[in-house]
Amino acid sequence: MSHLFNTFHTKRINVFFDESGKGIKQRPNLLGSLSIPKKIYDCDDIQYMNWFLRKKSFHIHWKNYNGGRMDKANIQNLIELFISYKDLIKLNIINYHYGFLSSQPLFEQKDVEATIYSKLPERLIYGLIRGYGSEATVAADIYIEAANEYERINLNETLVTDLNSQSLYRGEKFIATSCEMLPKNTEVGLELTDVLLGLIRTIIQNPNIEGAGRSTKEKVNFTVELLQDKGLKNILSDIKYYEWRGHKQLTQINFSDYIDSFLLQHHY
Repeated sequence: MSHLFNTFHTKRINVFFDESGKGIKQRPNLLGSLSIPKKIYDCDDIQYMNWFLRKKSFHIHWKNYNGGRMDKANIQNLIELFISYKDLIKLNIINYHYGFLSSQPLFEQKDVEATIYSKLPERLIYGLIRGYGSEATVAADIYIEAANEYERINLNETLVTDLNSQSLYRGEKFIATSCEMLPKNTEVGLELTDVLLGLIRTIIQNPNIEGAGRSTKEKVNFTVELLQDKGLKNILSDIKYYEWRGHKQLTQINFSDYIDSFLLQHHY
């Protein structure tokens, strides 16, 4: 009877996970997960950039961007590289409320961290690798930027176990085959996730740049410039963006409304 559960082919994907904003003072608190087919990620142009990244020929970090010419060029090159594959890229985002979690008197800090760094990532990635149809299997390799919070709970191990348990329990056709925690600037997929989270953060905050510091002004101006590219704007408009404020379910929000509000203030 095993033939009843066989699929015709296996789709292999790479999944990248990162975050932006920790604690109540760094709102919004964002978790993001990006998927791209392994066949695309292994293309020469992407691996060529990966090679230079690992050789430390350049670095990418949205948080540190303050208008530097080389930093700007590196981010532009990274985005342009992936825009040509925009139809094959998926991005899920959760904007969670750290204040709600930390204000629950019955729970310790370890319970808060387990929710943020275990349950929410599992929900994000589950949404990316499920639902490809009953006639195809999805095999996912997961990459996470190393952080103390993840290491304390062995996220690279628990995430694989939790996802595969979900797949078995729900009769899904996916398997998490591996999960690695990697240092920063070792995978362009992680850096792309970092940059997209940074852009999303800037768009949500929609700061008033009058009297703001240089870094804030440069991020806003660069975000406006990048959004003139319809490919990038489409990627951000089509993300599955959820907000969680302590309710039983995640609330899906149309992120294009945030983009419109941002451009209305800073572009028109």
